[in-house]
Amino acid sequence: MESLKRTAEEADSLLEGVKALIVDIEGTTTPIDFVKETLFPYVSENIEEYLTKNYDEEETKKDIQALRELAAKDKKEKCEGVVEIPASDGDKKDIIKAVVANVKWQMDKDRKSTALKALQGHIWREGYEQEKLKAELFEDVGPNLQQIVEIGIAVYVFSSGSVESQKLLFANTDDGNLLELFTGFYDTTTGSKTDKTSYTKIAEDIDAEPEEILFLTDTPDEAAAAVKAGLRSAIVVREGNAELSNEVFQNYLVIESFNELFGDDDEEDFKRIAGDNGEVDDDEDGEEDDLDGEDDEEDDVPEDEDDEEDA
Repeated sequence: MESLKRTAEEADSLLEGVKALIVDIEGTTTPIDFVKETLFPYVSENIEEYLTKNYDEEETKKDIQALRELAAKDKKEKCEGVVEIPASDGDKKDIIKAVVANVKWQMDKDRKSTALKALQGHIWREGYEQEKLKAELFEDVGPNLQQIVEIGIAVYVFSSGSVESQKLLFANTDDGNLLELFTGFYDTTTGSKTDKTSYTKIAEDIDAEPEEILFLTDTPDEAAAAVKAGLRSAIVVREGNAELSNEVFQNYLVIESFNELFGDDDEEDFKRIAGDNGEVDDDEDGEEDDLDGEDDEEDDVPEDEDDEEDA
């Protein structure tokens, strides 16, 4: 798509003026296949054994209670197919059976609830500790994040997966332990990834002006939310990711590799622009389109509202 080509000189500006980089995980730093075909199946295959073994642990009791409360809320809101969880004084086997069914129901619906992500993270922790899991990153991620940190840009993660599961992933990669590259981590306890207020909160927390922050994601709705909060944003195209519409290409910077953040790859296809993203004059292409069809009014986002994509 020659019309979507962006020159290396223009790409030089991607990191210009950026003080903080925020990265998504699934489809951005990590292949979707690793999440869908390794992490999620690991939970499905091991959840019953994990719950049985750790049932009396306070952490597990807390996980079950959070899922119980969410199931009651879902039932009240008439969510089709929700599996309720018996009270804590019920039969242990019945409770475990219900939790397993509830978790699998949520995973089948690709929900991103905080309660679900907490239990998933604890199950994955055991898998990493037993060396049954090893996180997979795209090969351009580690070296470029290292270079970005070396030039003085702080790197953060914002993912629907729990902070604990994020840290576990980057501590157990094929490239080794990369935790030292990250300054901070954020999950859905901060808010929905498709709500602009989440990005405002993060900007305030890391003490940077929104326009000094670049957010990388594979999901247009998340990029749109970040832009509404004043951040710069770029959409990352990876093998296995959902196909992007022409509208996305017309309104957002799209890259295929973290190498392109430095403008070294003049053979790669670029398209602008979300937020400022550098030197290109926004007036050339008109005002930014609102991809999700919503106005900029802030919505109240429940803690367990589903996001689009990501682990």
